[in-house]
Amino acid sequence: MKFRHITAGDRDAFYHLIQKNKDRLADYFPVTLEKAATPDITAESIKMYQVLLEKGELYTLLIENDEAKIIGLVFIKNIDPKNRKCELGYFIDKDEEGKGIMSEAIKETINIAFNDLGLHKIYCRIGIDNEKSNNLVLRNGFKLEGVLRDDHMKSDGTLIDLNYYGLLKSN
Repeated sequence: MKFRHITAGDRDAFYHLIQKNKDRLADYFPVTLEKAATPDITAESIKMYQVLLEKGELYTLLIENDEAKIIGLVFIKNIDPKNRKCELGYFIDKDEEGKGIMSEAIKETINIAFNDLGLHKIYCRIGIDNEKSNNLVLRNGFKLEGVLRDDHMKSDGTLIDLNYYGLLKSN
């Protein structure tokens, strides 16, 4: 497995990954779906991701399997240099779930956030009904810090509660 920054050459593979998983992503990643609505929009989005990477505002890491196929994405966003914290987001192809891949990707992302970026805290917000994702972050050292009530609107217009998890560098 390999983790790397997204490039212009990833347009088609990234677009197909998003389209293949769009039903799963609709509720929690609506912006990602918009940014990969067509191959051309995907290409423009990748350019934007690269500009944000250069500015240190967004880190978008692709997950490749041993055959160099893109199977997921981990990103560090909402980077707050003053308070030295960021938000973690991630998803994996539905066919790759349950293989420990995302746990490895999260460990790599934690290392980047704390050691390369010098951040103090990583947080993530996860739907309270997303059992797999909630368990994943707990297994990787995150602590539940609270519940954000009616904090996220799903694709059907329903407001849902999100669990708010944090991981400190000192953990």
